[in-house]
Amino acid sequence: MVDTSTTTYVANPPLDGGVLHSAKLGTTLPTTTYEELAPEFLANDYGEIGDSGFSISRTKSITKIRKFGGGISRPVTTETDNTVKITLNDANDPVVLRAINGASNVIVNDPDEHGRQITVYQTADDLPIESWVIDSIDGEQEKRHVIEKGQIIEIAEVQNVHNALTQYQITIQVYETEANGRRGVNVVEIINDGAKAVVGPLAIATTTLPAGVVGTPYSQTLASTGGTGAKTWTKTGTLPAGLTLSPAGVLAGTPTAAGTPSITFKVTDSATPAVEVTKAIVVTVTT
Repeated sequence: MVDTSTTTYVANPPLDGGVLHSAKLGTTLPTTTYEELAPEFLANDYGEIGDSGFSISRTKSITKIRKFGGGISRPVTTETDNTVKITLNDANDPVVLRAINGASNVIVNDPDEHGRQITVYQTADDLPIESWVIDSIDGEQEKRHVIEKGQIIEIAEVQNVHNALTQYQITIQVYETEANGRRGVNVVEIINDGAKAVVGPLAIATTTLPAGVVGTPYSQTLASTGGTGAKTWTKTGTLPAGLTLSPAGVLAGTPTAAGTPSITFKVTDSATPAVEVTKAIVVTVTT
């Protein structure tokens, strides 16, 4: 039986609930599914999304150029269009209200003994072009849709009834940009299938070090294998005078005295809890 757990996808909101975010143009855009969004995006979290999720429409208009005799010479793309539709459930959230009315048209007063009053001026003003990020998950899988330039151009009819939520269904018009040297990019879809690489146990790969010479600059980088994430190096013992060990495992300097001390090097990974291993290696400096 074929395992489709990493090739099929059923979209769900992330565990923190943040599906849709926006920020001003020029804000640093994410390039992975797992990195934290820039603070400008996190400040504009649109909260709960309707049960229809979000839809991305991609349309292309083709004109068939015909040749003498009636056949087709070649098709020519005359128009492309990308839009996103998404329904916002948090109808009284100032973030939502500012997005669909314009920031200057929403006045939020401080709470008083009557509550917090929000005044919204519904105008014909165009809404700004901004950057947008849409996140979803499916178990260990993650998807992130990044829109560098998008603008809310339509708000569906808003119903205020006794038996349903007041919701705002918005349509975001997506505009072409350049991304990673590609022209005409509308949406960048980043997919993480959750199939993590198998990592071997942490070990120190370096077994010996070349000898240094007094008065001659020296540099060697200790190597490790396996483990998780970034590695940090420390030592126990006194190195020959003039040599130091950096946290990255670089043993460097200009030796000022000969010696052959045995140094215990320790490397620690970034797992939780962290894993560490040690190895004794002789560091030789000659005259």
